[in-house]
Amino acid sequence: MTSRRRAGAPDPDEKIVAPSEDSQVSPLREDPQFIASLAKGLSVLKAFDGEWDALGLREIAVRSGISMGAAQRITHTLVHLGYLRKDEKTRRYRLRARMLDFAYHYLHASPLYEVAIPFVASARDECRETVNVAELDGPEVVAVIRMPSQRYMNPTSTIGRRLPAFCTAGGRAQLAWLSPKEVADILDCTEFQARTPHTIIGRGEVEQCLTAARRDGFALVCEEVNLGEIALAAPILDGSGRPLAAVGISTSTADWTVEGARERLAPVVMQAARLISRSLRGWKPF
Repeated sequence: MTSRRRAGAPDPDEKIVAPSEDSQVSPLREDPQFIASLAKGLSVLKAFDGEWDALGLREIAVRSGISMGAAQRITHTLVHLGYLRKDEKTRRYRLRARMLDFAYHYLHASPLYEVAIPFVASARDECRETVNVAELDGPEVVAVIRMPSQRYMNPTSTIGRRLPAFCTAGGRAQLAWLSPKEVADILDCTEFQARTPHTIIGRGEVEQCLTAARRDGFALVCEEVNLGEIALAAPILDGSGRPLAAVGISTSTADWTVEGARERLAPVVMQAARLISRSLRGWKPF
């Protein structure tokens, strides 16, 4: 992983020629409804991916796939709108706290957040482990609720973090309840890359894991995402049996065995998922 960069550090891309202005959006140029300038603006915000504490203009252009001129205009606009902060001495940019407005509005516009919180808290108190809720977004899962254990904190896992669906408990718990075609479409665009020596990367083996999750009512992964971590998840289903999200529990191999987690944690996560599903019955995102 690229190291985080100091605000006054020299621009490592000084000799790199930034790509042409439309390199990111040219495949959609023929779509009359597609707003290329909006896409470029969002690509600038996405350039701040958490690995960097500040970016220079040339770095932003290169990472966003836009021209220097476009990067200059967009960053200027975002500074005035309050989404970026510019250090006039170093001429580098950082995200501002206003970016969190989008997460706030997303969470509070969804019944899932309000309904799930009491059940997530109850599950956390019962098992004394970290409990989370994750939504499936294509080949990835995104954490939307997280209540950490008081005795085991993982500072790298936060709301909004994206992980591959194929190797996570929350991802498998949701994939297992999709139709075979939907699963195939998602796996077709999945990069089966190992995150640890224990990650299952064979597509056939992953499909077997989905079958087991559907049979058992929950998915379990051991050290496939993080070494020393066991995770379980069960799907939150709508009235037609489609997954809306998944409730998950993550814990340490220092405290639990796989057998112990299956016996004692799986019932907790499945009960939480059932209660949330029942409370959300009749609600569909779209």
